[in-house]
Amino acid sequence: MQRFRFVLAPRWLLLTAAGLVVMVVCGLLSQWQWDRAVMRAAANEVIEESRVAAPVEEVLPAGAALDDADRWTLVEATGVYDAEHEVVLRAQTNDSVNGFEIVTPLVLEDGSALLVDRGFVASESTGHVPDYPAPPSGEVTVTGRLYESEPEGGSVTEVDGHLESRRLSLEMLEGHYDYELRGAWVADVEPAEGFTALETPSFKDWQNYSYAVQWALFAAMVPVGWSVLVRRERKEMDEAEKEAAPGGEPEAAASEEV
Repeated sequence: MQRFRFVLAPRWLLLTAAGLVVMVVCGLLSQWQWDRAVMRAAANEVIEESRVAAPVEEVLPAGAALDDADRWTLVEATGVYDAEHEVVLRAQTNDSVNGFEIVTPLVLEDGSALLVDRGFVASESTGHVPDYPAPPSGEVTVTGRLYESEPEGGSVTEVDGHLESRRLSLEMLEGHYDYELRGAWVADVEPAEGFTALETPSFKDWQNYSYAVQWALFAAMVPVGWSVLVRRERKEMDEAEKEAAPGGEPEAAASEEV
């Protein structure tokens, strides 16, 4: 062990500390990617197995937040569309096509409302919202997939008698309604003619698993690299000591005579 006491020098202690920090960071990033992979795999499983719609009152009652376990599930809601408070979502992409999404509040029996994304309409490259089907009048039953509220961003404006926004954020929209909004929104899985249904979410959990393994390998490479550097330093010190030894000078003189 005496041969490797040089690793206690300040330079080596600093290098060792830096290596430990890198290992911890890589380990944390690996765990983070693994957790994301597990979460995405669970979401894919819910989407694949959610074939029967549950009543919205059971999954998302009034005043309740969306439970993580209920995200992406299918629900069924009955109410009346409030066409006067429709929302047009600008700059949306659906199945690699640019366009708009039309969101209409569905007022339920208890007076609260569920925001329903009735579907997607492709842009006509005119800068204006293309014509789209009006919501049906009277009581309707909607089957849709639950989505959590999007984060706030941009602003909500009133244009031609409807609201326009770039995000479907309940926090941004709730001030524009006189009734309570349920804690999530749904995308109609069977939209009316003239609309395109939103593409079914699919998450690449394998990609996150791959990233998790990569970060773990990076962490494992740190002690390996440290060991290589230590052995190289020891080898260079041994060679320097050998050249400085008394037996090294005559050999050098003999080589000069030759």
